[in-house]
Amino acid sequence: MPSDLLRLRIAQSPVLSVDGRVAFVVHESDGERDERLTAVWVADESGVRRFTGGEHDASPRFSPDGRTLAFVRSEGERRRIYLLPTSGGEARPLSPAYDALGALRWSPDGSRIAFTAKAERDAGAEIYLDQRSGARHIRTLLYKSDEEGLGDGRRRHLFVVDAGGGATEQMTRGEFDVAAPSWSPAGDEIAFAAQIDLPETSFRSDIWIVAAANGTLRRLTRSLGWAASPAFSNDGRSIAYIGHEHGDDGVGGSRNMQVFVVPREGGTARCLTERYRYGIGDHVFSDTRGHGSDLIAWSEDDAAIFALATVEGSAQVVRVGVGDGSVAPVVGDTGRSVTGADVGRDCIAFIYTDPLVPAEVAVCALDGGGERRLTELNPWLAEIDLATPERLRPLHADGTRLDLWVMRPPRAGAGDGRLPLVFEIHGGPHGCYGSAFFIEFQMLAGQGLAVAYGNIRGSQSYGEAFARAVMGDWGGIDVADALTLLDAAVTHLPADPARVAVAGGSYGGFMTSLLMGRAAERFACGISMRAVNEMISMIGSSDLGWFLERELEASLLEGEAQRLYAASPLSAAKDYRAPLLILHGERDYRCPLGQAEELFQLLRRLRKPVEMVRFERDSHGLSRDGHPRNRILRLRAIAHWMARWLLPERARSDAAGWLFAPLEGEAGDATSNSEDAVSAILASAASCS
Repeated sequence: MPSDLLRLRIAQSPVLSVDGRVAFVVHESDGERDERLTAVWVADESGVRRFTGGEHDASPRFSPDGRTLAFVRSEGERRRIYLLPTSGGEARPLSPAYDALGALRWSPDGSRIAFTAKAERDAGAEIYLDQRSGARHIRTLLYKSDEEGLGDGRRRHLFVVDAGGGATEQMTRGEFDVAAPSWSPAGDEIAFAAQIDLPETSFRSDIWIVAAANGTLRRLTRSLGWAASPAFSNDGRSIAYIGHEHGDDGVGGSRNMQVFVVPREGGTARCLTERYRYGIGDHVFSDTRGHGSDLIAWSEDDAAIFALATVEGSAQVVRVGVGDGSVAPVVGDTGRSVTGADVGRDCIAFIYTDPLVPAEVAVCALDGGGERRLTELNPWLAEIDLATPERLRPLHADGTRLDLWVMRPPRAGAGDGRLPLVFEIHGGPHGCYGSAFFIEFQMLAGQGLAVAYGNIRGSQSYGEAFARAVMGDWGGIDVADALTLLDAAVTHLPADPARVAVAGGSYGGFMTSLLMGRAAERFACGISMRAVNEMISMIGSSDLGWFLERELEASLLEGEAQRLYAASPLSAAKDYRAPLLILHGERDYRCPLGQAEELFQLLRRLRKPVEMVRFERDSHGLSRDGHPRNRILRLRAIAHWMARWLLPERARSDAAGWLFAPLEGEAGDATSNSEDAVSAILASAASCS
């Protein structure tokens, strides 16, 4: 049920202490206050328990001696570093309060903590905010982001705070943002990733080093592509990082990320994984967490580097040989995905998910042996009939092997045995579906609907050629692949061809909007979420609009507007036959709200059946990290829309608000001040039908 979202506990961000304790963050939802809550938990020899008392505690880090836990506590809109003895006691504030504080890293001797946070605006900043009115003077394309909203001229910089007294020093300054600090073993330098002196539309970055004594900067890499997540070797001679050397061509995951090593003093970086088929990093989508976790950790003898890699829909911990570039799986398999990990001297702590498990914490030896699960965060799921996906490998007509999962409803309704089917398409396009928990998919299956989802060309985790096959061809080979997966699902289940729906978000929303016109005869309804619907306005209004020009290999600067419009779902709107529901967050800066409004307006003017739901306050990531109330209403809207068109035997309403009503059998939740009113509307409408 949608309101089961309020019962979910999701673990993230595991870290190990020197004595083997594991700290991690648990995310929960407070329905009454419509907030997401976080706390730091600890697992040790005495068991698993909540360790911090705040409602918004995150980013735990153990001191090198294991005696102190540093973490970030949000206090209203600002954040502060707190310290808590691992033996117990009261947490005490250490740092001043900052906006966007995070990325804590202890110095090797435990005397200092590096972190990133929003610094005060420099005189040369390209954005000026008038605090009284909210007016902004803007001189950069980078004036907004989906993650942080509208900019005010402040940038995220590197700071160091004294762990004993709290004195804080800003280490970097300028028109750039700092990410992922890493101390040298001697504590004299800090490596970080940043885009410094690069064009504002660039998708390149570099690894930099700052001297802890005087703030002197030097660049290690040569702006050849993307570079992120630096980590010093234990002997201090080298730095490993994740990236590629394809310039701006590697935007959005179309290129495989690799593991590189560069000498600390500078020189040519060496790619360790160039012979590895799969990409480094976590690319698996889920609606219970954000994807994209990175791991770079040296073995104690510096002979290997541990990283995450995504292999055919499964994120795994792998061991990369520094000498020979060999890559061997350590943690993970085709049935589950690792969502975060930390490597200690003799063990690995990790969090994993699978289609039946939202997130649990486990530990194992460095070779993957002796695995032991530490947590049971969602025991209530044992009371629910969950759907177990079945994996298929359909063959496209050109011989390409695709990946498909189908979920049968645990309790199928009566009929001729053919099932109503919801076909889901992921975003990106360079992410992937796979071995992860989806509350949306389980909810649909619980409502008596079969669910099919898979990875078409463009998806990561099948090799770089597979991921890049859609470059310049959005709406081409990807549409053919999607219909191949749909045909396989309908045949295998079997499904009722007259009761098939299509749904997806972001790029998946683009595919949904497009397929509703291009393959109109195949679908009884569709749900297009946070979609790209009109390429020209998307390029001009998104926080990363130029990403689309590179993906489509067509540019407004080159006068290719006609080609861009032809690739837009809006151009196929006249061919729609089935009803469409549009879902969109009003604070979405990645695919701005106008993308929803343009398609809605055109379909209404064409007298096509279409409805829209707009969600206040939430951004592009609404489905996985939005406000609890909006996430519940979104799930209800999806369930009601699918039931209306795929399960005609169920009562339905045409009254405004019907999409927000609790599902049949769903317990009332504490997130609403209008549940009774909506239910009354539905009851009245049903009695008149």
